[in-house]
Amino acid sequence: MAFRIYCGALATDGSRYEQRALVVDKGRIVAWEPYDPHRLARIAPPDVDAREYIALPGMIDLHIHGGFGRDMMEGTPEAIQAVAQRLVQHGVTAFLATPLTAPWDAIRNCIRAAREVREHGSEGARVLGCHLEGPFINPKRAGAQPPEYIRPPSVRELETELGDLMSELRIVTLAPELEGGLELTQYLTGQGIIVSIGHSDATYEQTLQAIEHGARHATHTFNAMRPFQHRDPSLAGAVMLRDELTAEIIWDNVHTHPATAHLLVKAKGIERVLCVSDGTTGVGMPDGYTFELWGHRAVVQNSAARMVETGGLAGSTIAMDACLMHCADTLGLEAASLLCAANPARALGYEGELGTLRPGACADFILWNPRTRQIEYTFIDGVLEQLESKTAGEPVSATNLNPYP
Repeated sequence: MAFRIYCGALATDGSRYEQRALVVDKGRIVAWEPYDPHRLARIAPPDVDAREYIALPGMIDLHIHGGFGRDMMEGTPEAIQAVAQRLVQHGVTAFLATPLTAPWDAIRNCIRAAREVREHGSEGARVLGCHLEGPFINPKRAGAQPPEYIRPPSVRELETELGDLMSELRIVTLAPELEGGLELTQYLTGQGIIVSIGHSDATYEQTLQAIEHGARHATHTFNAMRPFQHRDPSLAGAVMLRDELTAEIIWDNVHTHPATAHLLVKAKGIERVLCVSDGTTGVGMPDGYTFELWGHRAVVQNSAARMVETGGLAGSTIAMDACLMHCADTLGLEAASLLCAANPARALGYEGELGTLRPGACADFILWNPRTRQIEYTFIDGVLEQLESKTAGEPVSATNLNPYP
């Protein structure tokens, strides 16, 4: 049955529209309808009163390892599902499960678990596949990746170790400057898998070679990569300059200064940058909470995750709603939604399907409270997710979401 959600405004694809009703039918957005707030009669079920909120497309996280005390490297559908259920509280409606550098059996278990959740449907955010971050990375730029499990790039090894699980890979992060890196880049591109340059010490010239072989993405730009210098533009310089590459940014104001993130957007253009959380088990956990990155301890300190051994950053402790807020502080809410929703959708080939409120798209959206600057409600396929409990996927029953009657 079709219903309308009367929003104070909706923001999508970089623009904002005041007083619009989203018409939802069978899990899809089928239309927008303007309304006059002074002439609007009583809103009766199944329509929803959300006039105090701004509707935004559901956010898509292309790079997340876990959160809320759970690690996707546990390798169970229950662990993936637990994270998916909590992500809706932060406005995430789809994500890529992201295994890190680890023994191959652990990577396989993670990908296999993600496949099971994807095939059977998640009780929370959608699983769109996997982003394999390693093990084909440069030890010089390992960051928090366990160095003992780093492997030289190899087409044969990847095929042998993953087999039919290769079909779950949507993005692979690798260091193309290593021997075998360009061959693997070309192979993955031919398989329709996005090659992301990351954890890499590539020079500017080596990055251009990787682009020629099919690389199209950059993993958490500026972090764990050869930095920009005026006589050595390096990988970071190529990411900023070359339009072929889309660029991830962890906009948590810890991994990247907000001015640096703004510089990246200025250099690449608003449609070539996308926010990721790089969230770890420590997302949402208090200071002092400790967890492991496959044998290496990390601790949450001052809202950041740091390796106990080195003090280096170990992924983030934020979810995408924090990225949205930090980005909005610099660029405005409409632009922030592009970086957190439309741009990730486009990078994965879901333009018009996810990350947008255009008619015809999946009815995955969030209701943003402009007074509290928080996400209050999340809908997936037009179904209101239950944010205060572990039970997700209940039919829309609220007819008045207005907290200020």
